[in-house]
Amino acid sequence: MKRRIIMGMVAAVLLAQCIAAAFPVQVHSATVSSGTVKAKSGFVRAAASTSSAVSFCVSSGNEVAILGEEKGKDGNTWLKVAVGTSVGYIRSDLVSKTKKQVTVSDSLVKNAQASSANKSTAATTATATAATTATAAATAAGANGIVKGSSVRMRKNASLTSGVVTYLNAGDPVSILAEGKASDGQMWYQVKRGDQTGFIRSDLVTRTGANAAYAASANAEGATATSAASSSSVVKTIEPGAGIVKGTNVRIRSTASTSGEIVGTVSTGTGLKLLGVEKATDRDWVKVEATVSEKVVSGYIARDYITVTKEVKEVTQTTQTLIGSDPGTAPPASSTVSSETPKEETPPDTGPVADSASIKGVGVRIRQAPVDGSIVCQLSSGHPLTITKETDGSDNYTWYQVSFSYLGSERTGYVRSDLVTRAEAEAGDAPVGNEDFEESVSSLPDTYKNALRAIHAKHPNWKFEAVDTGLEWSETLTAECSVGKNLVSKNSIASWKSTAPQAYNQASNQWYTFDGGSWASASPELIAYYMDPRNFLNESGIYMFEKLDYSDTQTSSSVSRMLAGTFMSGDVNDSDGTAFNYAEMFRQVGEQTGVSPYLLAGRALQEQGVRGASQSISGTVAGYEGYYNFFNIGAYAYSGRSATINGLIYAKGSDENMARPWNTRAKSIYGGGRYLSEKFVSKGQNTLYFQKFNVVNRENTLYSHQYMSNIQAASSESSRLQLAYLGDDEELTFRIPFYRNMPESQCTKPTSDSNPNTYLASLSISGGELSPAFSGVTDKYTVTVSPDQESVEIKATPVCSSSSVGGTGVYPIQPGTNTLYVGCKAQNGSIKAYTITVYR
Repeated sequence: MKRRIIMGMVAAVLLAQCIAAAFPVQVHSATVSSGTVKAKSGFVRAAASTSSAVSFCVSSGNEVAILGEEKGKDGNTWLKVAVGTSVGYIRSDLVSKTKKQVTVSDSLVKNAQASSANKSTAATTATATAATTATAAATAAGANGIVKGSSVRMRKNASLTSGVVTYLNAGDPVSILAEGKASDGQMWYQVKRGDQTGFIRSDLVTRTGANAAYAASANAEGATATSAASSSSVVKTIEPGAGIVKGTNVRIRSTASTSGEIVGTVSTGTGLKLLGVEKATDRDWVKVEATVSEKVVSGYIARDYITVTKEVKEVTQTTQTLIGSDPGTAPPASSTVSSETPKEETPPDTGPVADSASIKGVGVRIRQAPVDGSIVCQLSSGHPLTITKETDGSDNYTWYQVSFSYLGSERTGYVRSDLVTRAEAEAGDAPVGNEDFEESVSSLPDTYKNALRAIHAKHPNWKFEAVDTGLEWSETLTAECSVGKNLVSKNSIASWKSTAPQAYNQASNQWYTFDGGSWASASPELIAYYMDPRNFLNESGIYMFEKLDYSDTQTSSSVSRMLAGTFMSGDVNDSDGTAFNYAEMFRQVGEQTGVSPYLLAGRALQEQGVRGASQSISGTVAGYEGYYNFFNIGAYAYSGRSATINGLIYAKGSDENMARPWNTRAKSIYGGGRYLSEKFVSKGQNTLYFQKFNVVNRENTLYSHQYMSNIQAASSESSRLQLAYLGDDEELTFRIPFYRNMPESQCTKPTSDSNPNTYLASLSISGGELSPAFSGVTDKYTVTVSPDQESVEIKATPVCSSSSVGGTGVYPIQPGTNTLYVGCKAQNGSIKAYTITVYR
């Protein structure tokens, strides 16, 4: 009983505050200092603590009024700030104080001072008086409504988008405190059941008897309460907020669920009208309005993809409503009573689907239907996708329906979810870590730290080492962009492939191939993306930087998790008649060579594929029967021989230190481990990143001595390494590199599949011959025509049908020198200009 009285007091105070907000008061102003938000995005919280709820968000450059400053229990200094009429707390390190003075409402300053002083005794007494009076009235109220229908939601506010307080069932009695029409046009009751107060649509309640309700009045300095025979009808409506989309191809859905119908798609920078928040078990959804293709679209977007610039406000409207005092009084005329229980919205999913994603693995099959559908094509790591739907397959896997670009056309199909990396939401501000952690990352650029703090908060046992390469970013990128040094599948989208003259033949519109004909040289934009460490400071990408020395915490059972579902998932009979277990073999070799067994297992899978169908480990290649090369060491095409043959030549060679010849599987794994240890791990190239990009081992020449040419290899292996630690949180060490003069923001992955060809296939001019003779690569020509020729006609065709040509047609010419231009514009927007100088 005591608990009910206390809860009733709290409810009465809240009601008194709501009604007070509805009445205008005289507003005075005050002058305070200001500041500018310097974080990319920051949370303004209800209290001075990182564990406090987020009230609203601010972005870099936003101006805030500073109302006060205090030390939080978390050790951080917090500023109490105001943006418009919204007030909250933000960490002081996220704001740069300025000398500018700003004017705010005097009440904001007074409230801030009152909060710091824990309120005066008079205010406390007034509040207690209000609570006592209102509680007495509430206690007198009998149960005057009965819920009809099952699982009826009692909501926090009078809106279907509001959060749920509790669920009620048919026959549950409630006390009706107030009623009114909400912004959705429907009549709602404010009700109380037990200790809980909330809102229910009037058509879900049958009124049963006399109404007793309480009302309260308040002023700006204190609160008092009185009971009333007629109730003040309290209706909460929404004053729309504003926001901006962050992310590409963000979907607007018809309901607050990933299963909701897609009603529109928006991208970074699109303005939104914010109408409310629906809390789901996994995330918050925001009801929005946006302009899509010149039409206003309403729906829901996940909160993660919105930067709030103006918060949504609840507006409390108070009107006098005469409540019937006789039993059985009919509802007001404006209320509609239904004979059926209205269907409420479907609860949101617990497994949201990310809009953007990419392939994880090599040669991943896209099918027309889940599990055993016909193969549409095969894609490899990093190929961008858009997930449109998810479904359960008969193989007990979740399958994604995806859309993607392939060979210049848009395709759709299905892919298993474990072969896809979903895009992560942009991180907000993360709490500062402990002193040891902050010291370990202090030398890293600020653009690294927020992501690392988020990882540290989840994995406090992990250690981070900042590695200063001492290298200029631009010089390193130029060195890594040397044609043929970094490769991608020749079937990759156009923007992933280099258009340097040695990499792309504009005249034939064909990319040159490397390393056996399956690879093309990677574009500078793609290399920059994979070389930028900031792109991989997340839950799966971080393993690219894991220190790969052996540790006795590395177990064969963890290796088994990595190998599950692959050709190395169990035991094998070796060519010498012995048998061994792959997982245990990798662990033993790791211990003997000082190399992480997780690196050994992941590298073997990266080189041989999950089915192990490579000729390098078949032991059946003519002339090299019985030889194996699990790590493809020395396996690159040269001297007219294939990569496989050259790799087997290396395996057949003699080297006692490396246990060659590798005439058993076990010797190949052990020898490969020795090779990785002596050539890479012991030389400081002891992470996947440093083995892909040699920016630390000067002994073997920077930018060379790189284990793999596949630009995506380190990222792909990182995902495989993560499997070894599922369910564990042991102490790991990560070596994070940084460069001089890095770009201010992280490099983005190119996504365009538009053709880059800017060459002409033919170019001619009437009345003369071009000099030199036309060639697509030559862009300057001269031609001489007769003195009496007054005009020329230019004709041109592009090499690629998707390119367009400008400057053709008939042009008048004057005696002497005339300069004419022809342009060829590629599908991707690049332009090549051809100049013709005409002498008449």
